[in-house]
Amino acid sequence: MKLIDEIIISLETKPADDIRVGLKYTGVEIDGKIGLAYTFSEYAKTPKDVGNLIGKNVTKLAHSWNLTEASIGVAGINALIKPKDYKEIEISNYILKIAQKYNRIGIVGLFWPLIKKFSAENEVFIFEKREYLSTLEKLTGVNILPDSSEEEFIPMCDLVIISGSTFVNKTVERLLELSNGYTMIIGPTTILSPVLFDYNADALAGVIITNPEKALEIVSQGGGRRELEDVIKFVYMEKK
Repeated sequence: MKLIDEIIISLETKPADDIRVGLKYTGVEIDGKIGLAYTFSEYAKTPKDVGNLIGKNVTKLAHSWNLTEASIGVAGINALIKPKDYKEIEISNYILKIAQKYNRIGIVGLFWPLIKKFSAENEVFIFEKREYLSTLEKLTGVNILPDSSEEEFIPMCDLVIISGSTFVNKTVERLLELSNGYTMIIGPTTILSPVLFDYNADALAGVIITNPEKALEIVSQGGGRRELEDVIKFVYMEKK
């Protein structure tokens, strides 16, 4: 992916000091800083060089189609990112506020606490692979569509919200190309790189980890966003 290559080139790459592949997130530590990436546990596969990755530059693993390796690569990128010009923000409330300006909202990823709060005036499309989500469609009234429908529906949305997990499964670049609306990438695994603004992203919302040691413990023990709540702060960057 050209996008990932440009992000990596913009960084001062260093070897990984620690790597933890958890149930929900993967964490990589570099120079005392932790980066996170989504763990696609349903596609878990042992990395080829398992046991020998610490001490190596792992960022290029972001290109791998072994999604465990890709998670390590993206987490390594996040550990190296030094975000600038950000502000602390509660992203769910912010999105609900600006959503009043938009009619049709497309969401790649299941941000359940956010989805259930959208106004009935918003037409909301959720793009997901998991079939059991049809139950949620009945509960919320939102349209839950297979991810294969993104090519048709995302260009029709005037607000597009993309999960940071898309860096791992390599769909982020295409999703950004498809979007004609205001486009946000959000979640704890979002790469907070201004390079993304050159690829049609308008805003990035991710996290800075305030307690690296505790964050690694939580990731290692299967914790996700809820369990990490006390060791992260949410930050927001917007295209100038």
